[in-house]
Amino acid sequence: MTRRLSVRPVWFAVSVLVVLSLLLTACATPATTPTTPSTGEPAAPPAPTAPPEPAVLTFGWLGKPDTLNPAYAFLTESYIIFDLIFSPLLTENSSGKYAGGLAESWTHSDDGLTWTFKLYDNIKWHDGTPLTAEDVAWSINAVIENPDGWAALSGYVGGFKAASAPDAKTVQIDLESPIGNMEYRVSFLYALPRKDFESFATPEDLQNFANDRAIGTGAFKLNRFDKDQGVLILDANPDYFRGRPKIDQVIFRTFDNEDAMVQALKVGDVDAVIEVPSTAFETVKGFENVKVVQQPSRSLSQLIINSAPADHEPTPTRNPALEDPQVRLAIAHAINKQDLVEIVLQGLGKPGDSIIPPTLGGGFWYNPNLNDVPFDLAKANDILEKAGYVKGTDGVRAKGDVKLDFRLQYPSDSDTAPRVADLLTGWFKEAGIKVSPQSTDPDSLTAACCPTADYDLMLWGWGSDPDPDFMLSVLTSEQFVDGGWSDSGYSNPKYDELYKAQQVAVDPAERQKIVWEMQKIAFDDRPYIVYWYADTLEAYRTDRFKNFIESPIVQIEGVESLLQVEPVR
Repeated sequence: MTRRLSVRPVWFAVSVLVVLSLLLTACATPATTPTTPSTGEPAAPPAPTAPPEPAVLTFGWLGKPDTLNPAYAFLTESYIIFDLIFSPLLTENSSGKYAGGLAESWTHSDDGLTWTFKLYDNIKWHDGTPLTAEDVAWSINAVIENPDGWAALSGYVGGFKAASAPDAKTVQIDLESPIGNMEYRVSFLYALPRKDFESFATPEDLQNFANDRAIGTGAFKLNRFDKDQGVLILDANPDYFRGRPKIDQVIFRTFDNEDAMVQALKVGDVDAVIEVPSTAFETVKGFENVKVVQQPSRSLSQLIINSAPADHEPTPTRNPALEDPQVRLAIAHAINKQDLVEIVLQGLGKPGDSIIPPTLGGGFWYNPNLNDVPFDLAKANDILEKAGYVKGTDGVRAKGDVKLDFRLQYPSDSDTAPRVADLLTGWFKEAGIKVSPQSTDPDSLTAACCPTADYDLMLWGWGSDPDPDFMLSVLTSEQFVDGGWSDSGYSNPKYDELYKAQQVAVDPAERQKIVWEMQKIAFDDRPYIVYWYADTLEAYRTDRFKNFIESPIVQIEGVESLLQVEPVR
């Protein structure tokens, strides 16, 4: 059983009794107070006060990191932990501005081709050795020089020439051309210990490195990660250069189902929950000493359609009907996004359309002119009928030997996907489309899609970066490789060309125009059908901990939040 803070520790109760005793003694009438003769012996010293119990904050969640190796991590849970263990040069704060991570200050040359970062003093690795600018430069150069091995981070160094260390406290990054979102780019490039990452001979060797004894410079140090048991323990870093956290330990505990996780929060077996199920949100709001946090998020959920090119290696394993744009359009007409939000999310979100959430940049990057495909089953049937897909006696449409019979897979740790799959199954059936839903563990789902292309339809979602660059990159051709971010296999040369153009567009208005055009292309081609933007739903026990940051940008488990959280004593 995890040791936890009691609401009112023993030492507090003892102190109150002592104070009350002294007050009663002081207020007593002298004439009635008996006098005890002095024995000449000194009074016994007071009993020592017991120190408070360690402040151990336990989070409950339904997922877990796929790896602690930033070179090859895909799941959101991994990046939550990375931000606590590792440090980048800059980081996004709760106001949406970029602030110093490792860097105390930063400047760029007039031509925008050289960026210079001055590091804070007294930064140490978790093993106690000092961090140098050379360490940071090596970490960035490793990604530049081996993009296949560092596939998960390679998109952040596009257009980088090299990083160098003019002195022990200065990091310099030289660029091929000016970059408009440089601060964002370096916020995902962590300083990593060279001794742990430099010896791998091949990209595969690097990607297979689990990094289960991860060392960084962050606010928390890895104590233990038991992936099989679903337990990850972090200890406060006493030498953290921005000041030691006010809590001693953070535990992330994986639950097999949402009901058990919610019950654990209610009875106090966990102190906070990172993703409150939408179906339980109203119930959790009624728990004693629990506060719920609802914020608009940067996440999106989508139906992924296998869009890998026919000449991809290995050859895509999918129903060929999905290559027909008319089938994709009919599928879009057969999805009632408003009902999905109302029924599955309990109204805690909004229908989606674009791969760029409307919260990004305060709405600046989101294209509001997409004109979403309306839910219309009659229209879906008409489109398929005109495209030559005829209903058979079993109600399933077919065109020659090609039946509209698809696999529909989703991650087993999702609390919403089973219900979404159930509703889609019913709507698709009315359009003459058969789907077979299948719950699959996330690792197996990743192996099936990326870049094997062995699936038909898939439900999944993304937590977007602060800048649109990452979400746009997910649909580029070069990302459908081992370790890449593409799950759809989508490949469009025009889209790829625009992606590179937006990377070097320094003027925000010029870049916005390109980003909006890319959203329109992806929307029309439909590798994704984005069906909602769900709100972030979190909760924590107010009788255990206080001072969490409640922000759409920094969530309660973020490093900025956990640096100021403290126990209620």
